[in-house]
Order: sequence, then C-alpha cells, then structure tokens
Amino acid sequence: MSTGGKSEEPFRLDGKVALVTGGTRGLGEAVARDFAAAGARVIVTGRDAAQAQTVAKSIGGDAVGYAYEAGGMAGVESLSSVVIREVGRLDVLVNNAAILKPHKIEKLTEDEFDQLFQVNVKSALFLTKALLPLLAMGKGAAVVNITAAGGHVPMAGIGAYCASKAAVLNLTRTLAKEWAVKNIRVNALTPGSIATDMILPVDPVKREKFVAEMAAMNLMNRLSDPIEIARAVRFLASDAASFITGQTLIADGGFLA
Repeated sequence: MSTGGKSEEPFRLDGKVALVTGGTRGLGEAVARDFAAAGARVIVTGRDAAQAQTVAKSIGGDAVGYAYEAGGMAGVESLSSVVIREVGRLDVLVNNAAILKPHKIEKLTEDEFDQLFQVNVKSALFLTKALLPLLAMGKGAAVVNITAAGGHVPMAGIGAYCASKAAVLNLTRTLAKEWAVKNIRVNALTPGSIATDMILPVDPVKREKFVAEMAAMNLMNRLSDPIEIARAVRFLASDAASFITGQTLIADGGFLA
C-alpha cells in the first residue's frame, strides 16, 4: 500500500517562515525557490534591495526581499530589526551569503582577510544571534550554514577562504550544543561545485574546459545542478531532519570521499 503524499510531509515546509541570505542568485536563489515550492514563506536577502525584491516577486506567494550587507554589523542590525518588526517570526535561517578572495597566502592582504572573516563568519554568526528571539519562539527551528569543501580540506590559492569556512563548521557545532535546549537545530551543508552563472565562464570554450576540469574532481564526474543542493538544504531545514543537529551534510558528488 502506498503512503502517497503522507511520506513526503516531513520534507515539506508548509507554514514555516524561512530566511535565505544571499538569495538573489546561484545556490541561494535555488534554495529560496525550492523552499517556496515546499510551502514556506520565504525572505530573500541580497546586497541590492531592488534585486532582492525582484527575486521575491518572481518567487511569488508571500515572499519578501530585503537588503542585507554582510560586510559589517550595521547590515546585521538593519536586517534583523526589519525581520523582527515586519515579519515577527522565523522557523528557518539559511546562512548562505559569502565571498571568495582567491589568493595564495603570500599575496593575501590584511583587508582581504578581514573581509572574508567579516562576511563569511562574523556576519553569519551575529545575524544568527540577533534572530535568536524569533528562532526560539516556535516549537522547533532550524539553522543551516552553507560551508565549502575547503573548510574540510585546505586548498592552495584560497587558504583564507578555507579557514573562514572551517570556522563556520566549528561554530555550527558550538551553536548546536548551546541551542539544543532552546529546541533549535543547527547544521551545516557542504556543497560541491555548482553549475551557476556565478562560477561558469561566459566564453563557451572556456566554460567547456572549466566544466570538464571541475567535473573530473569528483566521483560523479559532473557539476551539480543548484536544485540538487537546494533539496539537501531543505532536508536539513525540514522536520524530516528533526533528530539531526550539530552535523555537516556533504553534497559534493564524492569530492571529499
């Protein structure tokens, strides 16, 4: 006997409010759209308010878009205050906004190092902290931090970025330990190489070469589609993962195997 739709219910987000930072393109946009399709009310953020609102409008339903500048505490305070004031509820937070400064260590500047840790670590941590009052209001909330393979295995040429993502992995476990008593689950999602316009070269010849080289680095021998990663994020955000916290789900096609 088939259980039909009932077997899918734990994976849905009906009635939940979810905030996705960096949700105007790439993986963040894919997550926002997948969340909405699963029944969530989605809050999309991006550096440009108009772009965030445009993406939210295209998602439809009751999605909303807000500006979020992850480069300083002013952005954290501005976003958290508007979400608390205008939405007043939060069940899922996806910390996806991040930057990459590809340099070998000998060329890395102090300013670049500070920017990486400000956006990738500090802003994500303090935004999560600022939204704690909303996350703690419900029967159970979920935080999903988007990390990177470089957080697990250092990579030449992006060492500072890798260190920032390693910090996110560590802080994910710390938050899980501290907030379990508040009925808030905190997990991380490590994606592999994703086929988005943000990373793919515009030139067709260069794009083909890039895709082939990146694909050869994992066991699946291809880049992932953003929706494949978005579904993994939704799993961690959903009630299907209700007994999972302090963990990192790796969806990298076997890159780290």
